[in-house]
Amino acid sequence: MKSWLKEKMNLSVFSDEISPASTRAIKLAVEWKISHIEVRSLDNGRFPRVTNNELADFQQRFTDAGLAVSGVSPGLFKCHVSDSAVAKGMTEILPRACEWALRFGTNQISIFGFRRGEETNLSDEIIDRVDEMCSIASAAGGRLLLENEASCWGSTGRQAAEIIRRIGPDRLQLCWDPANSARAGSIHPYPDEYEELRDSHSCVIGCIHMKNYISTMANWALLEFGDINWKNHLDAMQQDSFNGFAVVETHTDLPVEGPNLVNKNLTPLELNTYLNIEFVRKCL
Repeated sequence: MKSWLKEKMNLSVFSDEISPASTRAIKLAVEWKISHIEVRSLDNGRFPRVTNNELADFQQRFTDAGLAVSGVSPGLFKCHVSDSAVAKGMTEILPRACEWALRFGTNQISIFGFRRGEETNLSDEIIDRVDEMCSIASAAGGRLLLENEASCWGSTGRQAAEIIRRIGPDRLQLCWDPANSARAGSIHPYPDEYEELRDSHSCVIGCIHMKNYISTMANWALLEFGDINWKNHLDAMQQDSFNGFAVVETHTDLPVEGPNLVNKNLTPLELNTYLNIEFVRKCL
């Protein structure tokens, strides 16, 4: 077993997948006995593109509630590598994301590998830019995780692992999202891709995003349903002693019906996230 595989998986949830209103998200996280949240969007914008006062207020409120932060998702570099937004992302937003991640008590910052255009092959320019990001984050005390995303370079776990191999797993880790991989066309994100990633010497899974996808309908789904067999995937992760964060990222507010769900006074998104959390807890 590889040295980076340790003893215990940790559960987290995107706060804005509980509720887009941060006060409501914190309240429900406490009621649901969640210990960690992943930070993506606050009340007035995407992390960290809000005022210092809003960031500091949010920090005070989640700290007072007894919550900790597992990681942050500034949504950086989900654009073409030639986009004018890249320069600002490099010089302003990424350093600010690192600064506030550390203030929030984490060094984990997830990023994307630039949106695909007409190109067919992964270019040296993409690798150089991602490597530059890693240097900026490292200098600021952060650690970058490349999330596989269907519209970007590194769309599947395998493709993201190739970027990480070329940069080095000591500088960049993988934010493994098997549902994104399914959306990108991967037939078996679990078990095939996961087992390849787990056994790789050039790619480290730093965290996992948990949602599900039904490829025949092109829809996101609850963890219990869809292309990814999350019960088996979670079992495998536990057997492999994965000790990173497994982060619930519901991604669907389609109403769910059932006799035991009527009186929970939750919005469809809140209810779906609650059901996903309970599903994960049963699996663990």
